[in-house]
Amino acid sequence: MSLIGVVLKLSYQLTRHRLGPLRLNLVPLLFALAAGLIWRVGRLAGEQAALIIILCLILVLVTLLAKRQGFIVFRKGGRVLSPSPDHPELAPDEKVAVRATGLFEVRDRQRYFVEATADLATMETREHIVMARMLDSRFLVGSPKADVGWWYIFFGPHMIREIEVGEVRFGLRARLAIKLGYKAEEGKVGPVYLSFDDPIHMQQVLEDLRRDANLEIGN
Repeated sequence: MSLIGVVLKLSYQLTRHRLGPLRLNLVPLLFALAAGLIWRVGRLAGEQAALIIILCLILVLVTLLAKRQGFIVFRKGGRVLSPSPDHPELAPDEKVAVRATGLFEVRDRQRYFVEATADLATMETREHIVMARMLDSRFLVGSPKADVGWWYIFFGPHMIREIEVGEVRFGLRARLAIKLGYKAEEGKVGPVYLSFDDPIHMQQVLEDLRRDANLEIGN
């Protein structure tokens, strides 16, 4: 069990969902304000009010620090396997199930999603596409309906700058992962994290990306 992963996932859910116009991670500020007002009218002891305020501020600070971290921890390491005939190359347009973290786009909108259920495919042109379908979700209250639908990350061979293997921590357990640094047309560099349930699928994707990147794989 990864305590850090649990904290990061909880922080992400609190940040994504809303109570009316207010993100859930900021709701503790309302409790802190309420505690201060109740203390002022004499219905709450000063020590109790101070404790509530401190705990609320710590919770908000933790979620803000998690956001700065991207809500995910990547630890580099793990053995990189050599190409094997037992792991056939991915065919053009073949989809591989992954969980993806990064900046997704659709039309003129961008969203940062963490460990989104997605598919990765490589076109005949060698352009790589990560496709995530975001469903209507609910966490305690509130639902980010504006995020519902298909979101994409596109990158071509010339954009790949770095590939590392390791694992990501987000939630209860760590997952095998590839960290991909790529340079977009605007000059911004990823990263994109791809995590896997199946190590064979991870190896297939790694070898497919390595064909284009012509880089040494970090581990």
